[in-house]
Amino acid sequence: MSRFLRAAGLAVSRAMGHASNPRPFSGLFLASDVPSGAGQLGLIRARPGLRDLNALLTPEAFLFDATHVLGAAALRVRPYTGGTVHQFRDIITPAAVAWAEAQGDADLAELQRVLMALVDAGDGRFEDALARLAAERPDRHASRLCTAAVCDMLGRVEEGQQSIAGIPEDACLPHPHEGLWFQVALVAAKLGGAPGAATGSEGRVAAAALQIINRFVSDCHTSVFLTAATALLKRAVKRTCQGLALECGSIFRVVADAATLSSSGHHRGDSDTETAGFFVLQALQALLSAVVLRAPPLSGERVRAALRVAERDLARAVEEGYASAVAALRLLIVLLAARDGRFGDALECYVAEARNDLSDPWPRYLAHVVCVFAGQMEEADKWKASYERLGRGSLEEDIALCTLTDELVVALALGGSPLAFDAQSFPSVVCKIMGAAASRVDVALVSTLRDKKMLVAERLELRAVRAFLHAGVWSALKELKGMNSGSATGPSSSG
Repeated sequence: MSRFLRAAGLAVSRAMGHASNPRPFSGLFLASDVPSGAGQLGLIRARPGLRDLNALLTPEAFLFDATHVLGAAALRVRPYTGGTVHQFRDIITPAAVAWAEAQGDADLAELQRVLMALVDAGDGRFEDALARLAAERPDRHASRLCTAAVCDMLGRVEEGQQSIAGIPEDACLPHPHEGLWFQVALVAAKLGGAPGAATGSEGRVAAAALQIINRFVSDCHTSVFLTAATALLKRAVKRTCQGLALECGSIFRVVADAATLSSSGHHRGDSDTETAGFFVLQALQALLSAVVLRAPPLSGERVRAALRVAERDLARAVEEGYASAVAALRLLIVLLAARDGRFGDALECYVAEARNDLSDPWPRYLAHVVCVFAGQMEEADKWKASYERLGRGSLEEDIALCTLTDELVVALALGGSPLAFDAQSFPSVVCKIMGAAASRVDVALVSTLRDKKMLVAERLELRAVRAFLHAGVWSALKELKGMNSGSATGPSSSG
């Protein structure tokens, strides 16, 4: 695999210039030190013939995944993506509904079904979501509000209006569109990749996301970095959506407010904190999608669509004898399989490549990474030892492998790794994903800062975000490493 891939990756890296530097296997870095490898995105975008893949796998899509991981780790919540969605749909929700019905709690059973519909919407399965909601009793307002929101984002305005018609206005809630269920469903549909065909959808998504954040942020695990990032997002929303009334002061006021809010110490119980963190994470991602990047995230359905296109392009490249494209597409298919929660398929591909080329260290190291995140520690140690016996390559090859590893780590975390966001039990793994995700976000920030036409205010805000990123992640890594040194068990993230 990597005989062709290494040559292509190094060539693309040189052509793209020096975006960032991951010191191999060392966690977070300063992005201006040494050039970055091309990564999956560079390898695919270097081939203009792969138009469909380039349209699906945009730089924004990869950035969304990195910010999703970073936000989830900072908020200490597990995102509902990849294998977690499959588990929630097939195991957790049916069991929870059955238990609620056995207890005679119809409201709790309905809540579980509506939440599953929202997860379906966030995964891009809109018809499944609408079918679940339609199955609920017509006198239940939660399902009707969610239906209206999803239809609104799909551009099915008339269907949405029919769903919401007849819902009485509450004295404390002038209009049903202001209800929490409508807001949460609007955000979920945006994250699922709904086009938001209705006029002004960006503003409605932004308003819903901001109300969710304001409602839940004081109840979730927060930090100076996260609070400052939220405040900066609000400033971006204010510039983009002129009709929204937001109080956003100068960048110095943002810093002061962040320090004050993060030290307030107001938290509820663990369960409420996790729920609040989940809603805040979803809202932050929706703001990024609707207002800042103005591009759809990499939802589950989009991942599966990219997989189908990559498999089609791979068959064509094999038939045409395009060896370097075959290598790049095989590597991409493994990444997408991991992102979809199919860790076994990803590992099987790396193992096959390792057997095909006994002198190639790359698939051995990547197999080690998959085993770590799948909780297969003995196998992980075997593959790491196999990798180390072959020895590392040049500095450029190490950097290229480190970039691919960061992307794989982000994919495995969102793919549903049982270890990825459990800081208490596996602090070294969380340390690894925070470093990987932060490095990908930093690459994007450095690339954006190269725009010579950027306004001074925007440049200052981006520099502030980057400063908070470095300070916040270094602080979190220090805490996680302290937890790891005090623990006698758990996998090591070294290498």
